[in-house]
Amino acid sequence: MQHRHANRLLKRLERCLLRFPELDEHAVTVGITRSADGIAILEDMIIRFDLRRRLPSHYTVAHELTHLLQGLGLVPHGEVQCDIWTLARDPLFLDEEPYYLPLPARLRQDWGRIGEDVAALCSRAIDKRPHHRTYIRWLRAELEALASCGAQSPQ
Repeated sequence: MQHRHANRLLKRLERCLLRFPELDEHAVTVGITRSADGIAILEDMIIRFDLRRRLPSHYTVAHELTHLLQGLGLVPHGEVQCDIWTLARDPLFLDEEPYYLPLPARLRQDWGRIGEDVAALCSRAIDKRPHHRTYIRWLRAELEALASCGAQSPQ
């Protein structure tokens, strides 16, 4: 990859990959796209990023890596599910708010302060999933409650 952000992207990718041991045995190809901030091609284990505007956040890189886990059957399919599993994985990935998980406006505005609280709720939702198939509905209700109570830490 030849781009002015290539070296910084590769370092960011290496940091993120350390938190995805499930991908250790897989060759992941990285490239550039102009169609979205990031895309993943599951069947070919390819992730691509748009580097025209800025270096992708750790969150964006991790979101695309989580899509690869979806392709391996390790994470449920869907964009909201991808956001949930990405946020729950590691605090490194809280450097940007999620794309698809519907957050109340107050939480988006306070993301830097409450990202860890949202990630904790995502982890709880994942824990609930095996026995509570409406875990995403539960998570949305918890996010609304978090926003209405002043974004305090979840219990």
